[in-house]
Amino acid sequence: MELKTFTMSDYNEVYALWRSTKGICSCEKCLSLDTEEKVAKFLERNPDTCFTAVSEGELVGAILSGHDGRNGFIYHLAVAEKVQKQGIGKALVEKAKAALKREGINNIMLFALKENKGGNIFWEKSGFEEMDNAYARKLNV
Repeated sequence: MELKTFTMSDYNEVYALWRSTKGICSCEKCLSLDTEEKVAKFLERNPDTCFTAVSEGELVGAILSGHDGRNGFIYHLAVAEKVQKQGIGKALVEKAKAALKREGINNIMLFALKENKGGNIFWEKSGFEEMDNAYARKLNV
């Protein structure tokens, strides 16, 4: 398996992976955030913190992560179901964490759907703690 920088040439394969991965939000609001145009802007702002995993010429994993100069965020982590539990997700998270650290980011947050039990177990094993005293609100501007 090879970890590579996520570029827009990977978009169609990554988008298909996101849509086929259980636990990644597929509501209309989430889909509207993952358009080619919006992902291109995200990668332009965060060119060194997003990665894909390729095995035998096939894209099998991807992580979309970036920062605002103060905090890091993981927006999507997806691994193809047929190759889950082989360390690909862990390798992508470690690669993203190292990239964020090189950019001076020491605090990383993510949002995980409560009903994504398998995903939440993964994040806990990866060292992410649930924040009992925090909640998220969204403002569309």
